[in-house]
Amino acid sequence: MLTRKEIADSFYKVGVRNGDICLFHSSFKSLGEVEGGAQSVIDAFFDVIGVSGTLVAPTLSQKDFENSYKTWNLDKPSDVGYLTEYFRKTPGTFRSDQATHSVAARGALAWELTHEHTAFGPRPCPFGEYAFADSSPWYKMYRLNAKVVFIGVSLVYNTLKHLVEGMFVQKLLDGIAPGEKKDELKGRLRYFENLDRGVWPFYDGRKMHEYLDGLGLVSSTQCGNATLYKIDALYSCDAALEAISAHPEVWYKNTTLQWIEDCLAAQSK
Repeated sequence: MLTRKEIADSFYKVGVRNGDICLFHSSFKSLGEVEGGAQSVIDAFFDVIGVSGTLVAPTLSQKDFENSYKTWNLDKPSDVGYLTEYFRKTPGTFRSDQATHSVAARGALAWELTHEHTAFGPRPCPFGEYAFADSSPWYKMYRLNAKVVFIGVSLVYNTLKHLVEGMFVQKLLDGIAPGEKKDELKGRLRYFENLDRGVWPFYDGRKMHEYLDGLGLVSSTQCGNATLYKIDALYSCDAALEAISAHPEVWYKNTTLQWIEDCLAAQSK
């Protein structure tokens, strides 16, 4: 029987500290039997981050994903892990207002993180240009260097990867002068209304986990039956962006790599 204290000790061992913004991705059942259930996990986080900390969970709704913008509402259930939906419904928790990649947060900066998810700073993204905009919780957590904890899951489930991909695409396009060529390259991108075709530089999350681990940017420990991983949002995103920018041929192939090469060629003219 895993206790609240044991869970809190594991969060501390993996690198979570008082005052942190802490985003979690999770498989609750991976922990094994937990005394006090899901509430003990939430309480354990706050035992470590304290009243000055902020806990954040992704609250994506992936069932019937193609209709997300038609069916979105702030009380729509999260289906990316039992803990995320449990946390979303706890008192004092705020949720950001965005159809595909909302988050729930509670703590010192919860309102600041979740407020005006779609207010400004659009960024290319197949899920909508405001999903990972400058005003989004994802970009705010990146800039504030949130701790990202994975409970019983790997960095394959790191949602911040889509922010990195969007920053990569934005950097490529920003380097091209306005005109027909830039418009043509933008037109080849994948968009929400067209998710089954078009180009997007999705990178292999498993491969990136190994790469970041090799750089010493992933810490880990055991908690019950689960392995915990922790990364720092700013450092890991910057390292991932640098990796795919420096050697896109390592991460991409076929039409995606061709699109990247076409963007680089357009920049040199």
